[in-house]
Amino acid sequence: MEVLVLMFVCGLAVATLVFWPLLHRAHRKAAESQQAAPHGEHALGAASAVEHSATTPEASGSGEKTDRGGDGEATQPVAVEATAPKPREPELMEMPELPTDIFDARYRARFNRSQRRLERIRAELDNAG
Repeated sequence: MEVLVLMFVCGLAVATLVFWPLLHRAHRKAAESQQAAPHGEHALGAASAVEHSATTPEASGSGEKTDRGGDGEATQPVAVEATAPKPREPELMEMPELPTDIFDARYRARFNRSQRRLERIRAELDNAG
């Protein structure tokens, strides 16, 4: 009984010493990857571009950009819409047709020869026996 308890304690100690650091490393890597995830206009697409442009000092607070003329004056506001990228339509792929007569073209003659040979050997064995 003491050996079973000792084996259980040793197994628990080994599991703790091996898997506990692995678990902490996995959690740490997950946290680092979330912090290192790309952020900004390039990662979030058009929605973040609108939010970014709304926070710049040259943009108005209503989420509209101002179109500047050649002389640098604001002429008229241009609305910027946040749109999600459109999903791509699946493209049709042409599937090549596999030849169905491969067996007939390549192996039928060999198969027939082998089958005749087996029949001839069976017949000889039946006559001899």
